[in-house]
Amino acid sequence: MKWLLGGLGWATGGPIGAIIGFAVGSAIQKGSKDGQEQMSEKQRSRRYSDTGSKQDVMTALLILIAAIMKSDNVAKRVELDYVKRFLLKNYDEEETLEMLHILREVMKQDYDVHAVCHQIRLNTSHTTRYHMVDFLFGLAQADNEFNPAEEAMLKHIANWLGLSPQDYGGIYFRHLGGHSHNSYGGTTESKDPYKVLGIESTATDEEVKKAYRKLALKYHPDKVEGLGEEIKRNAETQFREIQEAYESIKKMRGMK
Repeated sequence: MKWLLGGLGWATGGPIGAIIGFAVGSAIQKGSKDGQEQMSEKQRSRRYSDTGSKQDVMTALLILIAAIMKSDNVAKRVELDYVKRFLLKNYDEEETLEMLHILREVMKQDYDVHAVCHQIRLNTSHTTRYHMVDFLFGLAQADNEFNPAEEAMLKHIANWLGLSPQDYGGIYFRHLGGHSHNSYGGTTESKDPYKVLGIESTATDEEVKKAYRKLALKYHPDKVEGLGEEIKRNAETQFREIQEAYESIKKMRGMK
């Protein structure tokens, strides 16, 4: 049943739809057949979209999680624990176990990550994609290492999701530029306010203001509602860093 629904999902929603179909099929097999079948009809008929359910967005993220975990050919327990902690902050225990089951099945398959990213890009906001990559950075560092293969996959995913080199650089800087920890165990750094805003110290006052307005609009926490409360809190931390960096530059320059 789950693989049949997976095929139907692929036909209607592409690679992400296939995983959602598999998730629904697994739920049907677990029990509560009548209620689950009614839910499955809704899910099969609904295309993945940025305004869809949190589970849709998280299912897409699971595919990217699998890509990072498989990139160095060693799926480590510490990485799985990292994902489990994240899921438990957004789902109850039963739902978390189901999502982990889906992840294990995804790990067994060879998906075209480029195609998956293309579909995510078509159906989600830039802010959502940005925070997906930010989360994946934390996953890559869960074992306190930053493997070259993981870094290469992160760069590919960021590019395929439509993130700019500046976006990628900002995420890299937050995770690898210092020693303080964010909410997922990665590192973050905001000592150089110009780097936080993605500009040079030689930028004009107007360029500083423009960079701040652009980042504040692009990375506002309200734009990541579908990714769950934990990623939203991480987005709030990053948004606060942007505001603090701007205020720091204003103070140094005597800007109003």
